[in-house]
Amino acid sequence: DPVGRGFGLTPQAGSAMRDDRHAPRGLPQDAATPHDIADDAIRRLAGACYLALRSGDGAHLPLQPPTDVLDRSGLAGMHANLCQHLGVDTDRVTLIRGMQLSAVNTSRWNALASLLGSLESGDGIAPVLFKGGALHARWPLMRELRAMADYDLIVPQHQAAGLREALARRGFTSESPGSWLTRRLAKGWMACKGSGNAYQNLDVHARVTEPPVCTSLTRDILDTNARASGVRVPNIEDCVCMIALHIVRSGMHRPLREYVDLLWYVDELDDAGWQSLRSRAGRHQLLPALFLSLRQARHCLALDELAPDRAASLAARIAQLESDVGSLRRRAIDWLAPPAYPLHPVASRDRPMFRRSLILGTGTSSAWRVAAAFLLYGASRLG
Repeated sequence: DPVGRGFGLTPQAGSAMRDDRHAPRGLPQDAATPHDIADDAIRRLAGACYLALRSGDGAHLPLQPPTDVLDRSGLAGMHANLCQHLGVDTDRVTLIRGMQLSAVNTSRWNALASLLGSLESGDGIAPVLFKGGALHARWPLMRELRAMADYDLIVPQHQAAGLREALARRGFTSESPGSWLTRRLAKGWMACKGSGNAYQNLDVHARVTEPPVCTSLTRDILDTNARASGVRVPNIEDCVCMIALHIVRSGMHRPLREYVDLLWYVDELDDAGWQSLRSRAGRHQLLPALFLSLRQARHCLALDELAPDRAASLAARIAQLESDVGSLRRRAIDWLAPPAYPLHPVASRDRPMFRRSLILGTGTSSAWRVAAAFLLYGASRLG
């Protein structure tokens, strides 16, 4: 069906940056828990929001989800603004949350766009906006729907110090950069400015993750010629690869909105675009990560229950990725991150050694690079 039908979204046309610490994230659970029934309601809400967004049909949206489901999903603002755009009645409190999301995101987007324009014209530095921020650039209506914890920027390593200085001149403060080795091996640093609706929070990177993992993805994102809303953004395939990497790098511990992001991109691809994505993911050694993240997205958005035809179409693509992964790695994936992951973390698996090494190593096609990154970065922090 047409992309964003009912919203006027097109690929070239381009929520509050809120604390979502309570939003469930896709981590493993070895056995059923008392949370399971609530988690099913949260998955159905996430799937309903995605289907309404994709189709432009408000009939997918639940009329009045319980407050705790909205709170724990991290999608209250998206649900509220989808209801408003699609003519679905909801209560005043929910609508206010949607208005807050729109107001804060609009303020922060305008500040970011002004900052990026100033950096490019005044300092000759043109960062690439990636991760969730690329959605705000490509599809402006997403600024009313997609909550952001921060905006992610990436620049070449040789521009990192200059960007830090340029941000400092504009009133941003940043954390201590640490030792030279830590700066070289860390994926990025935070820069902040202001408060309230004027608060700006940037996550600045020189690479997509700790080296030497996915260096080709870093190069391709930095080499992009694509722009949206006047801002440099990665191409669609690299946006998808970045989400897949982010999911496995975090040990499947991601907010549900990132699975909405993932399917928003993937469902837009025709067969030629899908094959191009497979090729790009293979070059970045991220075919296992793409397989794992799409399989989890199908579960987290309850597509088998809510949209069986769409789930079957996605399953066919997942099966193609499964053939790319290989049987041995597939068995490792099924042990580390089995299908139908529940949403609550298991403490024994929510540790850096497990999340940042075992799952990331299995989710990429170059385990030795992950091992090297873990050892190098650990050594730099000890130093």
